[in-house]
Amino acid sequence: MESKVLNAIAAYEAEILDFTKEMVNIDSGVDCPEGVRQVAELIKEKLLPLGFKVELLESAGPVQLLATRPCEGAKKILLSGHTDTVFFKGEAAKRPFRIEDGIAYGPGVLDMKSGIAVLVYAVKALLENGWDKTDLTIFIVGDEETNHPNTNAVENFKRVAQGKDACFNFELGRANGSVVIGRKGRWAPELHIKGIAAHAGNEPEKGASAITELCKKISDLADVNDYASGTSCNVGVISGGTLANVVAEYAEAKLDIRYTTMAEAAKAVEKVKAIVAKNYDERTTTELVEAGPHVYTPPMETTEEVKRLYRFVKAQAAKLGQPELGAMIVGGSADANYICAEGVPTICSMGPAGVGPHSNNEYVFVKSFVERAQLTAMSIMHLDELDNF
Repeated sequence: MESKVLNAIAAYEAEILDFTKEMVNIDSGVDCPEGVRQVAELIKEKLLPLGFKVELLESAGPVQLLATRPCEGAKKILLSGHTDTVFFKGEAAKRPFRIEDGIAYGPGVLDMKSGIAVLVYAVKALLENGWDKTDLTIFIVGDEETNHPNTNAVENFKRVAQGKDACFNFELGRANGSVVIGRKGRWAPELHIKGIAAHAGNEPEKGASAITELCKKISDLADVNDYASGTSCNVGVISGGTLANVVAEYAEAKLDIRYTTMAEAAKAVEKVKAIVAKNYDERTTTELVEAGPHVYTPPMETTEEVKRLYRFVKAQAAKLGQPELGAMIVGGSADANYICAEGVPTICSMGPAGVGPHSNNEYVFVKSFVERAQLTAMSIMHLDELDNF
């Protein structure tokens, strides 16, 4: 059966590329929820004939797709991805999908519509060729790029992750084909400081400058950085005051704090809270504001279980004669973070290899479509061997 499935994937190459083209040529950015739905409907059409129960989950934001195909007593695997891109409406018409010299171009082709195609066709090859020994769940969201501000996707990730033996997330493969086995988490709070306004010439002593207080706190925030442990604190945006001749009554800063483990996240939070609590000018007040529903993203920790899953997938790549499968730990977060935080061993970046995500020149190496689909299928077929690694 193994060779039958792998040969089927190779034979599907033109179909995989056509499906990718169909998705890429649909705008599905933050301003185009109707495009997100259209892509979800295309995926649904592919999965229904394979015996999946497919639901389009509604919420205040873009639609989510949940497909389930239970298999009693079998290993349970979650396959995840997203249909949205960072590009606005009209970009698909300006830069439609094309292939030149073995490279595929188009908005969202790398991040991550090619990954969706790999996911769908790996599953199609398995199920159309007699494989029925894995409990399969597919969860695809429509607002990953904005970290789910208006949907319940995070709660759904927690729900669908329960009881799973492994997860593959089909974010873009790195240029050298590496997968991702760790991602930093992110906390993005704001500091809001209130002072006392006064005339800067006549009565400056009656004022309490929110800007001065903020500057002193920014200096203290440098101590949150602990690069050796992977923790960083960036003050990315500051604002405040009204006029140069007015002592500033208000100032604020937006922070971006990254960390590799839950323990390091807790340390960073405590340091920031201590800085907020200390007032250099007692007449000022500082509020720590966590704006938005998902201001905190947990890290995708590189646990021993994640390392075991990586060794297992690496062995499948070797069986296929593919180049040695590398592994990376990266600073950016993704939906794999939410899944791994639920205790599910997760490999991210199982999508095809390419270059330039979020740019106008992103591209995918065409040969990696079949390679990644075969690697996915092999990993699913041999999942019972995972404990041996």
